[in-house]
Amino acid sequence: MLARAIPRPGRLFVVILVVYGFMWIKGWPRYYDDEELPPSMRPQTGTALGPHGVGHDHLVVSIMTTATNVYTKLAPALAYLFEEDKDPTLLFADLQMNVGDFTVFDVLFGYTTDFIGGNKELERYRQQVNFARKSIPLSRAKKQDPQEEAEILGKLNKYKILQAMARAWEYRPDRSWYAFVEDDTFVDRVNTLDWLAQYNPKTKWFFGNPAVSGVPDAFAAGGSSFILSAGTMKELFKERKNVIKNWENRIIDHSSAFDLVFSVLQAELNLSLTGAWPGISGADPSTVPFSPAVWCERVLMMHHVPPDIWSDLYLLQKNRTEDHIRNPLLFADLWDRFMAPEDLSANRTDWDNLSSDSSNARWNILFESDDPNDGHAPNGEDSPRACEAACESCEYCMQWSYSSVPQKNWNENGETKCHLSSSLRFGAHAPPLEATGNGVKKLRSWRSGWKKARFLAWANHQRCKHPAH
Repeated sequence: MLARAIPRPGRLFVVILVVYGFMWIKGWPRYYDDEELPPSMRPQTGTALGPHGVGHDHLVVSIMTTATNVYTKLAPALAYLFEEDKDPTLLFADLQMNVGDFTVFDVLFGYTTDFIGGNKELERYRQQVNFARKSIPLSRAKKQDPQEEAEILGKLNKYKILQAMARAWEYRPDRSWYAFVEDDTFVDRVNTLDWLAQYNPKTKWFFGNPAVSGVPDAFAAGGSSFILSAGTMKELFKERKNVIKNWENRIIDHSSAFDLVFSVLQAELNLSLTGAWPGISGADPSTVPFSPAVWCERVLMMHHVPPDIWSDLYLLQKNRTEDHIRNPLLFADLWDRFMAPEDLSANRTDWDNLSSDSSNARWNILFESDDPNDGHAPNGEDSPRACEAACESCEYCMQWSYSSVPQKNWNENGETKCHLSSSLRFGAHAPPLEATGNGVKKLRSWRSGWKKARFLAWANHQRCKHPAH
């Protein structure tokens, strides 16, 4: 009866009112659960160190790899990506490939055919493309000598890096931060974003660590990873159109990809490198120089991380996610997870704890001088036992190693057999190998020991309440 009493236009109005009222009562989504929002709109977790916090997807991580490593090094790394990490991750190499659902982009394809064909440093790339067309296994292209292979890959990296930077801006434009890392680099993205919150991404920034000259591995201490701000990327690849073209013939004159990026940013933008050690470092948990210099610092990126340790790091992150808001991952946490369980009470034969490594130069303790209060240690050259005694007598010594053949200490000590360190590092098994000492080839063996109780006496009194870096 009511329907007949109301004219047709009136009935339509009533229906609209009823539907609107129903939607208002039920609550037409006026807000979303966090997981329904895109990452950049979700409430931010972590302990940001500044006012410039951005969403998780505003840190674009470009992983640099090579075709011969895609299935052996890159694939395991991709298994440790969290779901929210996948969109802001890009994969760049020297051959177009796929790893499951992931696309690996060939960035060298961006050069002209004439440039590729006439460049002697791109011989491996030409060989890989030829092998791929003929279905020849790419592993056949690798050199048997590891050093020769590393040199070839280093040359390829120089030609990939600027192209990768341009692609990162093209594929993920207008994000806040762009990180460029190798395929064995662990990245704590929450920590990195929290640390970057100190800096305005709209201005020009270049974070990383300078290479160390005159040592076997220039990036052993600081790693080769670097981070660029949106302001830097925009000025390079949006405001300027021919950066790569203008630099491609000068790439051959640079020693590494990092060296090239350093030169380009200095020349084009008058932008200098801002150091990021120890957050960005060349260490993994087995090689971290545990000491006051790193203890309460945040872990951002670690270079040369073996797959088995990466798996443990992934689980460490996964199992502490709910706690991460209050407790960023620190180097002290790496000690608790990786070093605290290790039995270091007994000395180890055929073990190098890196006391004499070039990356340990700042912690390598100098031997005695005329000043009895200078913190120097007595010389322990005579034997492993004498070296251990020298470490015991020096209150700053946390570990020692003894090489049967004199080795460099990369400081005023010169070449010695006894090596003392004020940092504590785990190191690795080191079977006897032929080495040159004082110009003579001999079989070099190692013996190492630690003063873990001495280190713990210090560490147990540390409280990292407000990590500031």
